[in-house]
Amino acid sequence: MNVVRPALVLLMLASFSNAQVSAELIIKNATIRTMDAKRTVVSAVAIRNGRIVSVGSDAEIAKYQTASTRVIDAKKRLVLPGFNDSHVHLTGVGNWFSHLDNQRATSKAGVLNGIARFARFLPKGRWILGGKLDERYVPTLAELDAITPNHPVFIYLRDPNKVLVNSRTMLQAKVPVQTYGLFTGEDIPRIKRAIPANNATNWAEIIEAASKYAASLGVTSIQDVQSDDLRATLHELDRKGKLLTRVYDCVGLSDWEKNPKVGLPEKSDTAMVRGGCIKWMAEGEDGEDTLLGKRFAAADKASLQVLVHAIGPRSNANTLSAFEYVIAQNGKRDRRLRIEHATRMRAVDHQRVTRNDIIMSMQPALFGLGSDDFRMLYSRRVNLAFGSDASMIDIDPITGIHAAVNSGSSSVTVDQAVAAYTLGAAYAEFQEKEKGTIEVGKLADLVILSNDIFKMPSSAIRSARVAMTIVNGRVVFEAEKEKPRML
Repeated sequence: MNVVRPALVLLMLASFSNAQVSAELIIKNATIRTMDAKRTVVSAVAIRNGRIVSVGSDAEIAKYQTASTRVIDAKKRLVLPGFNDSHVHLTGVGNWFSHLDNQRATSKAGVLNGIARFARFLPKGRWILGGKLDERYVPTLAELDAITPNHPVFIYLRDPNKVLVNSRTMLQAKVPVQTYGLFTGEDIPRIKRAIPANNATNWAEIIEAASKYAASLGVTSIQDVQSDDLRATLHELDRKGKLLTRVYDCVGLSDWEKNPKVGLPEKSDTAMVRGGCIKWMAEGEDGEDTLLGKRFAAADKASLQVLVHAIGPRSNANTLSAFEYVIAQNGKRDRRLRIEHATRMRAVDHQRVTRNDIIMSMQPALFGLGSDDFRMLYSRRVNLAFGSDASMIDIDPITGIHAAVNSGSSSVTVDQAVAAYTLGAAYAEFQEKEKGTIEVGKLADLVILSNDIFKMPSSAIRSARVAMTIVNGRVVFEAEKEKPRML
């Protein structure tokens, strides 16, 4: 795998002991919670070549600054390791931006904001499609063009015999310019023919939109459990600089069984795009544990990490029995078997989780407050990784943290919830030595929040916003620069 390890990075840094090391990016005047074992809090961090060079005080980090260094004044705001969502359906998130439903818009401003949001995340050139636009709220062509200079627009009104388009669409469809951008009759199918035939399956554009949206929410790593095989597309996006989040790409168990080369790590894998995991769903049926145990053991023998969707007592029990078969059959090793969701598990099975060092990949915001006793799981030292299960719900980690710390008697602390969204999630994908904390040698993935969620009332955490997202030492989202795009 083409990944530079932290130990090697430290040796490289040591070679500069007698020379001045310059940083490409410095964050100073911050409240940086490194989330390391000592929970160190510092005010500044220096970054070079996509890695963290140093952490410390503003004065200590100042020595890394040169004329070419970009310096970000965090203004005392909270800086955390980038969020790592351990359970995402990546193309599902991208497909949120495939159709704009205007049914709930109650004003022209609402319509324009919805269109502007799509334009914000969709790749340049991708069509903004939608429907159910109330004719009372139709924007002028000038208003529409102002927010969509890079995207053709095609939106049906509530009367499906009318569509709204922008100037870019008229140009691409080669139709006569209409002053208000409204078309009817035979012009509609003529315009529709200009929409690319692969618009709904252009996975590169769909993933790019998902990546941009995730980055806007501070998500720097995604563990994609969609069970598709899009690693080649992910690598291509990365080569073009269009992938703004790291992706651990899983494939379906049955797909791997049909083609044992699918899903395995590849020489082309990097710190941005990796494979090595398979996903399956336990149904809770009689005899399922025996059948799954044999199938999982075969995948495990091929050094694939096994992730299993399990909801409810029987599904979880069957999965654990299958995992115990894998361990007995293939021997003990660091395999990090995972149960996805792991909700409504029996107390006796929690003990099996701990005994067999199983990872519980959970989604606090998806199953409602108090549905699982997170506090008890932490007390038993269960390896927890938090995520969203987007596109079932929003991918926003702040929503997940809010749910985890507001779960009544089962609530965890903000520190514990953040740890599950950073280091815990990194551990769940064998990457705890690469990311999950802000330490020297690790990947420079960080998020700056508008509010300090460690100090604000737990009930208000949901109101926190992402001010900046940094991936591989590169600023990929900056809220201040996004404001002018929105109305």
